[in-house]
Amino acid sequence: MTLNQQSMPSSALPKLDLENLLNAVVNITQETGELLTVFYNQHLQSAIDVQRKEDTSPVTAADIAAHDLIEAALLRLVPEIPVLSEESADVSERTEWSRFWLVDPLDGTREFINKTGEFTVNIALVEAGHVVLGVIGVPLKQQVYAAIHDLNPEGPLKQAYRIDADKSRHILHTRHVDGQHLNTAMSRKSKRPQYAEYQEQLLQAGWQLNIVNAGSAYKFCLMADGSIDLYPRLHPTSEWDTAAGQCLLEVLGGSIVDLAGKPFRYNQRDHLLNGSFIAVADMSLLPEVLPKAFVRFEE
Repeated sequence: MTLNQQSMPSSALPKLDLENLLNAVVNITQETGELLTVFYNQHLQSAIDVQRKEDTSPVTAADIAAHDLIEAALLRLVPEIPVLSEESADVSERTEWSRFWLVDPLDGTREFINKTGEFTVNIALVEAGHVVLGVIGVPLKQQVYAAIHDLNPEGPLKQAYRIDADKSRHILHTRHVDGQHLNTAMSRKSKRPQYAEYQEQLLQAGWQLNIVNAGSAYKFCLMADGSIDLYPRLHPTSEWDTAAGQCLLEVLGGSIVDLAGKPFRYNQRDHLLNGSFIAVADMSLLPEVLPKAFVRFEE
């Protein structure tokens, strides 16, 4: 199987058995969660060594160990699909990839370091810019959220479920947000002025906001469970932060969109940073919650 020419449409790629693939990725995510839990429990007892990458973001031995486990497991699973991870040493060939894994082995490193427990494992499969498979593991809760979003006209497939600590599987369902009450997720960096401006816009429009602070891609899991309706992110993330969550939300009737309302696409630019976004659990919310008075923020 040759994977090149980024412009190749998803329908032209060799067909994968996504259901079996998802089961395998869930197992990899669970194994990674167990590894990270060991690191985290050790960190609770003593300080963890924190290094700084070139962009000044923190990295720990837990990040590297999780990356090594996931990359090796995915390459054993399907050797011909390359892996783009936050901790990848070299992704210079990524523009040639039409299908690849997009991974954040420890999403929420700062939450891990600060001992909040709100960190996740994110694994997504991208085809021609679209996420067709997404898994988010929540290690300390021993939960995994998994989704397939394959819209191949020959056999479309959409499913989403959560696996709990007792190994039970629970189907996740589309839901509709009614009324004027919004459970709104905010990152712990939401003290930036653009968030106050955005919240004021929502309040002026008659929305009642219940603000929930949560870290990492765990916010997407709360949205899938029905605890969160809206998640505005008005400062940058990276593509591996959002891909698995976008797959989960799109299967359940929501999405992650830019400030113009366009769903995110992946590996389409010369950098891997996302701009600001609005994530909704119900797409019908978008006309009401997209920023209207402003379209640019200081990134």
